[in-house]
Order: sequence, then structure tokens, then C-alpha cells
Amino acid sequence: MTVDEQVVGYLNYLVKTYNGYTKLIAQTQQRLLTIPGEKRGKDFDSTLKGEDDQDGLNTIKGRLTRAIEKELPQFEVWERWLKSIPGIGPMIAAKLIISFKYRFYPICKECGGKQEKVEKSFVCLDCGKKASGEGLLEYRMEEKDFPTISKWWKYMGRHTVNGIMPKREKGVKADWSTEKRTLGFMIGDQFNRQKDDHPYKKFLLERKGKHAKNHPDWSLGHIQNAAKNEAVKLFLSHFWTVARIIDGKPISEPYAGVIMGHTDIIKPFYWKEEKRKEEKKKKRQRDSETIYEIHG
Repeated sequence: MTVDEQVVGYLNYLVKTYNGYTKLIAQTQQRLLTIPGEKRGKDFDSTLKGEDDQDGLNTIKGRLTRAIEKELPQFEVWERWLKSIPGIGPMIAAKLIISFKYRFYPICKECGGKQEKVEKSFVCLDCGKKASGEGLLEYRMEEKDFPTISKWWKYMGRHTVNGIMPKREKGVKADWSTEKRTLGFMIGDQFNRQKDDHPYKKFLLERKGKHAKNHPDWSLGHIQNAAKNEAVKLFLSHFWTVARIIDGKPISEPYAGVIMGHTDIIKPFYWKEEKRKEEKKKKRQRDSETIYEIHG
């Protein structure tokens, strides 16, 4: 199913606006803590909620979340899979969908060329005209494609260099997204909060136990973070697989199971359609065996 560009653009607007309010709330909290004396942090709740609880920052964030949830049914990966996974709410799902499928880049109002950010301004690569103020820019949308799981992991900041996830270096442009890595941390935290029978939480606990056994020199924090990272990578590989199946794109065998020490490929949890496909295949095999027995 091809989603209308206006629908995608509106979802992207909602996500960016939500992120903007989240940042504003964090800044408000920090400012309130700098107030000296008795008023230090005293009016935090009233500042965020508003006197009538209608125009506060947290209230607006709630409205944005509900607006995002109303848009998500137009995206098949949400309807057919993501909404069934405890811990993957509308906000995380929307960010994943936008990150995986769509790219928005600013265009020059004069010539329509692509603009690139230089310091605090945007400069057209074709005519050289400058534009300042991100909110005043016009954007063009194009679809992304991650042909392999490893490319998807790298974009999300989940790849490793010499066994560890790379950090940003001053003066060096990273080829991965800090914002997307943060999204991965959010997903890991959500899985960690689930009950122990939640499949991704169960996988996290298994990895945690294995690391504790194989690396007695690791701290508890190191063990926990390593296990959460592997659970996130497993989920991202499942997202890659399901999204490409839905889009009718070719998929390679997910090797997450192999590199994580499993002999069998771990297929996407909660993907009922894959389960139905396997059941139909087994039924065809049983039927063919029955026919062979009768006529053989």
C-alpha cells in the first residue's frame, strides 16, 4: 500500500512537533530548578499543565500523541504488526516508520535545488541562495531503502566498531544518527519494563544471563546495557524483515540469530501472518503426503 505524501508529511510534522515540546519541557524543568529560594521548582506542575489544565505543555503532548495514533492505521506495518507489540506505542512506531521509509530534505524556493545546512543557515547547492529559519523551509519527500539489516542498524546507530558502538568525535561528521540511537534506547527501556514472558524481554533476560556467565569482569550496568542493545537489534532486524515483506521487497536471511549466538534464525515475534504462512505450508505438506499414501 502506497501512502499519500500529504499523510506522510503530516505524520512527520506531528513527530517533529512532539519532539519540540519534549525539548521545551526539559528546558523548562532546568530553568525552574535554577530559581533561588522557596520558589525553586515550586511552580513546575502549574507551569507545564496550565491553570485550567487545557493549554499546558504536557497536555499538548498528549494531544499530539492521540493525533499520531489516528494517523498510524494508514501505515500497514503498524496495522499488521507494530500495534500488537506491548511497549511499542504510537510515538515510537511513528518515529520508526518515518526513519525507515521516508527522507525529507529542504529545497530552495528560488530554483527548487536541494539545500544543505551550513552553520546556522541553509544554502542551496545549485544557486547558492541562503535561507535561515528551519520553520520557513519547504521540503521534498523521497522514499528510503535499506537493502540489508546491517545498513539499517548502522543508520540507527546500533552498529559496532571493534566490538563497541562508536561515539561522536569532535569535528568528524558521523554516518549514523544520534536521534535514532536515542530511539533505540527508548525501545530497550520499554522492553525492559515488560513482563518476563514478553518475547523481547525474555530474549533480553537470556542475553543478560549469558553475559553474566561469560563476562564475570563486567559490571551489572555493562551487562544490562549489552543485553538491551541486543534486544533492540533483534527488534530492528524484525522490523526490517516485516516492513520489507509488506512492501514486497526482497529480504535476505536475517543473521541476527547467528551473530547473537543462536543456531536458529529468530523470526519476528507477534508476526501472525508469518505464522499463518507456515501453518498453510505444513498443511500442504500433510495433504500431499495423504494423497501420496492414497494413490501411491
